[in-house]
Amino acid sequence: MEILFLLLAAAALYAAFGSGRLPRPFRSLGRRRPYSGPKRSSPTPLNAYPRVVPKSTPVLDSSDQLRVVMGAAFEKTRLMSRPEYDVFRVVETHLRRCGPGYRLMAQTSMGEFIRSADPSAHSSINSKRVDMLIIDTFGFAVVAIEHQGSGHYQNDAAARDAVKREALRRAGIEYLEIFQHHQPEEICALVSGAIERSKPPAAAPIPFPQTGRT
Repeated sequence: MEILFLLLAAAALYAAFGSGRLPRPFRSLGRRRPYSGPKRSSPTPLNAYPRVVPKSTPVLDSSDQLRVVMGAAFEKTRLMSRPEYDVFRVVETHLRRCGPGYRLMAQTSMGEFIRSADPSAHSSINSKRVDMLIIDTFGFAVVAIEHQGSGHYQNDAAARDAVKREALRRAGIEYLEIFQHHQPEEICALVSGAIERSKPPAAAPIPFPQTGRT
C-alpha cells in the first residue's frame, strides 16, 4: 500500500516537473517582479489642513500692557498724509481771519466731541474720526472737515462717511468735504461759508414801547 502511494506521488511530481510547470504554490517563488523603487505615499495637498492663524489676545490689565509695550518696538508715523497736511495748513492760516477763538484739530475721534444717550448709536460713531475739526473759543466743535483724496473711496468708505455725516447733522455740526481739485482760495471760501452757517441766527431786536405824550 505504501509502495503504491509513493509511486503515485512520484508520478505526480514527474508530471509537474517534466512539463516545465511548477505547482501553483511554487510559481510565485521563481518569478521576479520588476523593481519599481521604494513605495511612496501620495503627497497630501497643502489645502487639506486648515491654516491656523494666531490671534492676538487683547491685553486688559495695565501691568500686562506695560510688559507687552516694553518688549515691542515702536516707530513714529505721519498723523496725516501730505495732501491732508496741505489742506490743514491752508485752513489753519485762514482761521485767523475768521474771528477770534477758532482752532483746528487733526484726526479727532468723534466720540470726543459728540455723544448720544443711545449706547448703540454712540458706539457706532465712537471710534470714527474726522480728518480735521474746527472748534470755537469755548472748545465746542463747529465744522468737521473731510479730505476726499484719490484713495478715499475704498471698501465701505462711502457708508462710513454717511454715518459720520448724519451723526454730525443731528449734533448741529457742519460737515465739509474738501476734494483734490479745490484750490486754496476755494478752500478758504468753503470754510468761511461753513462757519457762517454754524452760527446761531441773530436774535431780532426787541422794540421798546413808545409812549406818546398827552
